[in-house]
Amino acid sequence: MSHLCREPTQPSPIKRFDAQGNLLLVNPKPGTIGTLGLNPIVGPSYSELDVNLIKRVRIAETKEFQIRVDAINVLNHPNFSDPTTANLNINSTGFGSITSTTGSRMFLTSLRLNF
Repeated sequence: MSHLCREPTQPSPIKRFDAQGNLLLVNPKPGTIGTLGLNPIVGPSYSELDVNLIKRVRIAETKEFQIRVDAINVLNHPNFSDPTTANLNINSTGFGSITSTTGSRMFLTSLRLNF
């Protein structure tokens, strides 16, 4: 009695190229380890400039009135989010896409009475 053993179908490797046509990434063959390394994809940098102003006015010897303004992201610089896990799948059509930003300018004011 003979057994027929069929080879499992191998998916074709997914390849990604840069704008000049240079090969960037290829899926490794099933059962093999790729050479990309640990944490190869790093998101964009994050920068923000925060400033605060405080004005203290002495009312009496033991009492003080304080006005404070905190400005968050004064330069209104957009910060791009990291790619989502769906975009880190090499088989995804949106591989490596960054789809959202954060970083809007905000002002917070506070009044305080110290005694």
